Formats: sequence, structure tokens, C-alpha cells
Amino acid sequence: MVEATIVIDIGGSKIASALIYRNGEVEDYRIQSIDERGGEYVVNQIIEAAQYYITAHEANLIGLGISIPGIVRENGLVWAPNIRGWRNINIASVIKRRLSVSKLIMIDDRVANIMGEYWQGAVKGASNAVSLMIGTGVAAGLLINGKPLRGSSGVAGAVGWWLLSRRVPKHKSLRGFLEDEVSGPAIFRKTYRYCLRIGNEDCLNIIRNCNPPNAYCVFQMLDRGVVLIKPVLEEVAAIVGITAANLISLVNPEVVVLSGGVGVEIGRRFMNTILESVKVAQPYSLRGSRIVVSQLGYLSNLYGLAYCIMSSNACI
Repeated sequence: MVEATIVIDIGGSKIASALIYRNGEVEDYRIQSIDERGGEYVVNQIIEAAQYYITAHEANLIGLGISIPGIVRENGLVWAPNIRGWRNINIASVIKRRLSVSKLIMIDDRVANIMGEYWQGAVKGASNAVSLMIGTGVAAGLLINGKPLRGSSGVAGAVGWWLLSRRVPKHKSLRGFLEDEVSGPAIFRKTYRYCLRIGNEDCLNIIRNCNPPNAYCVFQMLDRGVVLIKPVLEEVAAIVGITAANLISLVNPEVVVLSGGVGVEIGRRFMNTILESVKVAQPYSLRGSRIVVSQLGYLSNLYGLAYCIMSSNACI
């Protein structure tokens, strides 16, 4: 019987899961909205998803992998600020108590993403690479000499905290963090404020009816011909390009992958703007780098989890 892994990717707003075989085949890909109550409710969603694959498939299951949008500490504690109640919560102990799995790994989504691209995506064959993940939050997966970079506390790649302003007011929401400029929620807020500022009723009527109110709705607006919002997205793309430039200067990667729901959409639609902004990177590093849009979509993190389970030392 072919070996397979159960893989579950926790995002800020969704949970993706699948069964992935050693040859890379994906079976029974599923996606569900995350329980907004957070805490133990989301833990129960994880356990129910894993239990489904255990009972529904007759595969040789060799492990369960879970990726977290935050920090996974060595003692099993998880810190994920975009999920209510996930501040120093021990998920691993609950899962081990309620599920019978031969192997459980929990890693942050930055490592999962870059290793997924390394195994099945745009980073295949590279030794040094960056995945710039933009969705509900913003982060970067870093591959250095063929290994994921975790940092001393497992927080390497938290670029959503990068500052874009010299102002340092007391209230952190006013400090100009990168995440407050290019994430999905930020794009929606910026577009709404822009429609208010220009006083366009058609624009306001559409965005007020967005359900849910997210960046995907903004991209749909553009597709429907509301071109007046284009300057907002051009500005976001320019910031994404500057971010990529800083990462290229810092890491000297062979490839930068734009991933995550927002990263993919911005990359597909505004790559010319991104490439123009990235020109400020260190010239020698820039010549040796390329910027691409992920072709794996939501599978990136799932592939990375599977790879980390199947290749014992690859993600250490």
C-alpha cells in the first residue's frame, strides 16, 4: 500500500486539508471556513478533519502534519495572533490525546510554504529562495542553502512586522507595519477609504455589499470594470515590489515566489509594477534572482507538510 500523509493547513480565515502520497499525488482536497470563535473550536475542526481522512481512506498513513499561521514552540505551545484564543495554546497535546497517529509534526506556515514550493513548485532545484506569503497576514518563508531558516526562536520570516514609516506612535495600529499595507484586510480597508474619498457612489455601493468583506471582493470589482480602484492596487503592488527588493538584498535568493491568496492575485495582475519597484534591490543579487507567482495555490503549505513528514531531516 502506498504511503500517504494527512496534511492540514490552518490559515487566518480557512482550513485546507488533503491526503498526499509519496509521489506527490493529492487526494480529497477539502477547504472550510475557520470557526470564528477560535480557541478549542478550531482545535476541534483540526481533529475532525484528521479523523475524516483516517476513517475514509485505506492508505498507509505515515503521519499527520499541521501548519500554523504563527509560532510553534518546541514545547508544543502555539501562538497565532490571527486566530482568537490562540496565544500560547497547546494544540499538540490535545491532538495526541484524541487521535491515534504514528507521527505528528506541527510547523509554522512559513516553513510549510517554502518547503512545498521546494518539493513541487517554483523553488524546485534552488538552494536559496524566498516565498513572500500575502493573505490575511504577511510572512516570508526562507530557504538558505537548501534548509528552511527558523531563527533562534522559530520566528524568522515575520516580515509583516517590517516598518514602512519612521513614525513610532504609541498605538501599534498606526506604526505603518507592512501587514497593515498589503494584507487582504488592509486592501479592503484601503479600497473602502478610497471610494469614500473620491465620493463615487457606484464604488461605495459595490464595496458595501461585499460579503465577506475581503480582498477577493476588491479583485472581483476590478474584474467587473471598476477601474477607478486600480490606483489602490497599484500602490499595494509597488510596496510588494519594494518588499521583494529588500528580501533579495538580504537573502540573495535564486527565486522569490509570490504566494498566498493576495500574493498570487497581485502578482498575476500587477507584475509589471512589482518588477519596476524591485529594481531598487542590490544590483548583483537582483541579476541572479527571478520573481514568480506560485502555481500551487493553497496546496503550497500542504505539499510542504507532506514533504517534512516524508523527509525526516529536510525541515529541521
